Amino acid sequence: MINTAIMPMRCLLLLLFLAMTAPAFAQGGNVFGPTVREGERGWEWRAMAELDDHSDISGSTRLHYQQAFNEAVRLRGLVQFAADPGESLSPQFARAELLWQYREETAGGYQAAFRFDARLSADGAHRLGVSWVHQRDFAGYWRVRAILTGDHEVGAGAADGVRISYRSRLSRRLHERLEAGIEAFGRVGNLADGLPGFDAQRHTIGPAVFGPINERWRWHVTSQFAISNAASDVPVRFRLYRRF
Repeated sequence: MINTAIMPMRCLLLLLFLAMTAPAFAQGGNVFGPTVREGERGWEWRAMAELDDHSDISGSTRLHYQQAFNEAVRLRGLVQFAADPGESLSPQFARAELLWQYREETAGGYQAAFRFDARLSADGAHRLGVSWVHQRDFAGYWRVRAILTGDHEVGAGAADGVRISYRSRLSRRLHERLEAGIEAFGRVGNLADGLPGFDAQRHTIGPAVFGPINERWRWHVTSQFAISNAASDVPVRFRLYRRF
């Protein structure tokens, strides 16, 4: 494991600052962690249903396979289908991911990783992305995660520049099967166009509760509220996960 000296608390504070001052690419994704567990492999199915501020319901489902090759590197491949309100599921994208945990957990509970991904989209807007992932556990029950992502379109008709987004969560374990916290998502803008003002971006924040049902099933419920003019409320978003 490479023990890169990057002043972890300063990096974490920087990302948390961006999370509170910078919309999400789908106004809310999974706030994933940096941990790679040697020997882990297997399939996982996920489903999501979302009620928007017009009381319309949309949804998506995905299937992925992942495998860790050592204590620092994990590969994942996935396909996702999505449906807008009143429509049936259709292919949305396929993605390959490489997670590199370059900093294993320290005595202070801090760990970090980079995630590199390549996405083939049904709408032709293919993307390459890099995410900088941070996590710290503290005081026995608390956990903070912060992720900063750069995303670039490739292929015919691709937009120029790199789009910057974030996702973050502060949570507390209430029970062995229940956590609660606050999640924030955002898209800062395209570096090629210059960063727009706060209200021209899409920023959301809101409460979340989640936890395992058993060894195979997990659930996650959140509400997201717009804190900038360009964003929209998401009254309810529900996710269900099943490992195989």
